[in-house]
Amino acid sequence: MATWKNVAHRLGCLIDTHFDRLRYGLKRRLGYDQPLQVAPYAGYGNQKTLFLAGRVLEDHGDIDTTDPETLWRNLVASYRRFASDEVPGLQVHATFQDQTLETVTDREGYFHIELPVTRPLEADSLWQSIILSVPPQAMLNRQPPEPVIGRILTPAADCDFGMISDIDDTILITGATRLLRMAQLTFLRSPSSRLPFNGVAAFYQALVAGGVQRRPIFYISSSPWNLYDFLMDFMELNAIPTGPLLLRDLGIQPERAAGSSHQAHKLAQIERVMNTYPNMPFILIGDSGQHDPEAYAQVVATRPEQVLAIYIRDVTQNPQRDEEIARLTTQTQLHKIDLLLVENTLQAAEHAARCGYIDPAALPLIENDNARATAPLASVESMVIEEDEL
Repeated sequence: MATWKNVAHRLGCLIDTHFDRLRYGLKRRLGYDQPLQVAPYAGYGNQKTLFLAGRVLEDHGDIDTTDPETLWRNLVASYRRFASDEVPGLQVHATFQDQTLETVTDREGYFHIELPVTRPLEADSLWQSIILSVPPQAMLNRQPPEPVIGRILTPAADCDFGMISDIDDTILITGATRLLRMAQLTFLRSPSSRLPFNGVAAFYQALVAGGVQRRPIFYISSSPWNLYDFLMDFMELNAIPTGPLLLRDLGIQPERAAGSSHQAHKLAQIERVMNTYPNMPFILIGDSGQHDPEAYAQVVATRPEQVLAIYIRDVTQNPQRDEEIARLTTQTQLHKIDLLLVENTLQAAEHAARCGYIDPAALPLIENDNARATAPLASVESMVIEEDEL
């Protein structure tokens, strides 16, 4: 029996779809009033198949980051990220290894490409490059956007393990358990003024570089794709290792049930990554605030051979929540897999060093980074609330 939420969701999809058809039908007849841009997201693959996603949008130009940072500038930048004008129904070509595949953007402007590998990949290359372009005939006599390069992570077949990490309140101080705080930090801060948790960069670098082959890392979050560039800039500025970001579409999707959860999204993405590398185990890293422990424990229950350890950052500091996670720890221990609730990055790193996941020589650097002075989350929140630049 359909619930009122599902009925409302379907009605919203119908209205949204009808409006989009009218709007983009008119734009196609009159011509887009802005240049178009193809925006690829970092993909991943194995020796047989490469997966890449991206989006085609109208290009409204970049924010001038040479100006002094103000709340107004950050608010304008946030508006541009979320008020994106997507381009549906547009052909996109992907060229790799002398083959060209064609796909078409969906109603939200997204495209998804699955490329077969026709000859062996270079053994010493962690990333593959493909050319993405829009054919001139798809532009109705207008100039197509410039071709761009899409990057696809392809770890070595004999890599010993990889990492799957959450983002919000795992590497990036977000305050996801408090909606107002999260919204303020998301919309009124730039990548350069957002704070990582202490020790994260040094720990993740040690994990990535600790094997004979460079290890892959994947970031899974319920944040919308509109924040992709923001998050990539944040990681680069804070020396956090690069990896594919697996985010969510912000728009209304008819195939998505009303109330689709953070946990369901995370489980689906983890399953897809693990299916791509069926012989590779992973360290799972998250926080206590958004059901990461429950999602990771479920992964252990279904595919224990692909989980080495689980590190959960304690951001809730709630005795009841600690008890819930302790019960999950008991469950994972049945499979001889440690689920650790840690107060800081160093505690996770010390366990990783004992288990041989990182070089113990990296611990002093992680300890120094873990102990550096950083504004507490409450102070960051007060800075956002008290500034009066609008």
